[in-house]
Formats: sequence, structure tokens, C-alpha cells
Amino acid sequence: MIGKKIRLVPLEREDLPKSQTWVNDKVINAKMLRVLPVSRFDQEKWFEEISQNPSKVVFAIKDIINSCHIGNTGLYSIDWIHRRAEFWILIGEKDYWNQGIGSEVVELMKIYAFNNLNLNKVYLNVGTDNSNAITLYKKLCFKEDGLLREHYYIEGKYIDVITMSIIRKDCDS
Repeated sequence: MIGKKIRLVPLEREDLPKSQTWVNDKVINAKMLRVLPVSRFDQEKWFEEISQNPSKVVFAIKDIINSCHIGNTGLYSIDWIHRRAEFWILIGEKDYWNQGIGSEVVELMKIYAFNNLNLNKVYLNVGTDNSNAITLYKKLCFKEDGLLREHYYIEGKYIDVITMSIIRKDCDS
């Protein structure tokens, strides 16, 4: 899948060292609502699991000009009966933050989810303190479904989480 600034390609084993670095970054970890460090073994195990699990799809986000691996995105918990999946995105290279990359990734993943996979709903969880992400998702037609109070315990405090979703018909209007 190709956008103006990025392309999404299947995650490869060679992408794992950068991915591991990103998920172990304290700032990124908090935005992703993660708390546990990831070892090389953990990263390999995750890669093997997503490679064999039809309810998960993961893409590497690559800069369209220099093919630099700048992040990952995917759909988890793909439910083929109820036609829904959980979306996530991680832009690990901080030089690419606030450059419109997130918008492009979300738009490409919406097309993939609704057109390629024929899903009806894509949902996500985002911390209430991640205002940039919340603004982005709202701009791209995601609606707030609810609030999960004190849903995560990160860095010694409880984090409230907003659940958001977009339904295929939201994109058609």
C-alpha cells in the first residue's frame, strides 16, 4: 500500500531490531500503553506468532523516498464472523512525528480493513493524555465509544483510556 510519504509493507525479520528499540523506548511505551520491556527473544516470539496467526496482520511503515523503516502498524483480534479488528500504530522514528505520517497510515489501514479484508468496524484504545492521537482519530472519522476508567497502570499512575471506532458506513458519507 502506497501513500504520498510512506508505504506499508509486510513486517520482515530484518525489521525486528528497530521495532524492539521502539517498544523499549519510555516515551513511546507510554503512548502505546505498554509497560513491559521486550527482549530480543520476546521480539522473535512475537514475530513468529503474528506470522502464523490469521487474526493478526502487521505492516512496517517505510519512508517512500529512502525506504527507512519508521514504524509499524497493524490489526489485531481480527474477527471474521463479526467483521471487526483492533487497530494500532507505532511511529518509532521521532523525526517523523507531527509530519502527517499518522494520518496517511490510518487512511491506508482504513482502506485495507474495509476494502481488502471486508471488515465493518475498526476500533482502538487510546490514553486520555494522548491528545494528538485523539485529535487525529477524530479528524479521520473515528467516534468515541466510551471511557475505560483507570484501565492501565503505567509509571506509578492509573491511566484512563478512550475506546474509539469507525464503521464502514462512516467512511461512505
